[in-house]
Amino acid sequence: MPSNKYQIKFLKIAEEDFVELSSYIASENISAAKNITNKIEKNLLSIVNNPMLGRIPRDEDIRNLGYRYLIVQNYIIFYTVEKTTIFIHRIMHRARNYKSIL
Repeated sequence: MPSNKYQIKFLKIAEEDFVELSSYIASENISAAKNITNKIEKNLLSIVNNPMLGRIPRDEDIRNLGYRYLIVQNYIIFYTVEKTTIFIHRIMHRARNYKSIL
């Protein structure tokens, strides 16, 4: 029986986002950094089995690019699904103007 699991691939910029947010938070509070990175990883694991779990953006331009997103505390994870791969495009703070960044 084939596996229904998808694989996750981070774009380089998304990897940098993840490292930067973790480092930034860790500079103030290591336990908070571990907490948010664990929550992000847990959410990413949840979409491995159900990639359509993420919300569809309201913004038409972003929606038309095929993005879905997850919200984890103050962070938004933008991703696309292609065949059996989930591409993580960006992980950014919700206060940022994500439309200009994507």
